[in-house]
Amino acid sequence: MALPSYKDIAELIKKGATIEAQEKIMELRESALELQEENINLKNKILELQQKVRKLESFEGEACPKCRKPAWVVESSKPDREFGDLGGIRREYKCTDCGFTESQLITST
Repeated sequence: MALPSYKDIAELIKKGATIEAQEKIMELRESALELQEENINLKNKILELQQKVRKLESFEGEACPKCRKPAWVVESSKPDREFGDLGGIRREYKCTDCGFTESQLITST
């Protein structure tokens, strides 16, 4: 259903159909309220996403053993070739700042 235009409402008033004109004005008001509600929901979603982005941007890893900057992160984690059957996990670490990499065998205790 198309919303009434200003011209439609003005024509109704000229014809003396004030009740119909008021109904059309109410349709416009309801539509405006729905748009305002949708706008508020979208703004809240934007704020939520901005908070998630800030949280992800502020992520810091452990200190890199080479450059000591907090950029030491796990690059991959998979069962070790030799000790995987026994629960050994091979983790590849990388510094996102200087590029230093290192491999470590993790065993369950």
